[in-house]
Amino acid sequence: MAYEKLLNEIYAVVSLKYLWREYQPSFIKSESPDWINETMDFGLEVSQALLPDDGQTKSFIDQYLGCLKEELPPSAVERYGGRLNFYNGRFWAVLPDDMEHQDYLYKAQYRFDKKLEKLNTSYQQRRHNGLYLFLHPTDGSAIDVNHLFQYMGERQKQCAQHFDWVFLNCEKVIYVCNYVENTIEPIVLPQNSADFLNTEAEYLRYCREWADGVSLDEENG
Repeated sequence: MAYEKLLNEIYAVVSLKYLWREYQPSFIKSESPDWINETMDFGLEVSQALLPDDGQTKSFIDQYLGCLKEELPPSAVERYGGRLNFYNGRFWAVLPDDMEHQDYLYKAQYRFDKKLEKLNTSYQQRRHNGLYLFLHPTDGSAIDVNHLFQYMGERQKQCAQHFDWVFLNCEKVIYVCNYVENTIEPIVLPQNSADFLNTEAEYLRYCREWADGVSLDEENG
């Protein structure tokens, strides 16, 4: 996935809508966490498995999101080059670099710890909580999901609030770490379904304004 926060947030709930057996309508756009589902009494936070240094890219996106290509500073074009993603002539995302795929396990642990801390200090309190993490491993089939599952479970034992589900998006597979039933379920994405999810997420990203309170399932206006 690209480093564009809103697009990733929409992709996350779209993928759950079509692939997660527990899904119930409807997810409502929110902040801290990113989505609220009143039916499920469920809050969902969406994040990339990134380190602090990766924040420079995020800051660049936040500053220039939606700008025309000619409005971007030459230094950014030199730094990101072909990783700059444009839609209708405007800048929307920075695609991941192959070098940033390294150390995905450490990045996933770091980001999980940060989100767990926020769950216990600043997020809206819901009966159930979920975290959707985009990982960027070099080889999706080599994910040490058992290690991550155990790590996250141990970390949560020290906290009052915990994530009932952690979704690990590894591009070709989404691992559902279920801490209610203590299970791991892999959801393998065939090429057709992966293309469909990307297309659906991009369509929803640009077809409406995503203010707080907007439902994923509402009719397009």
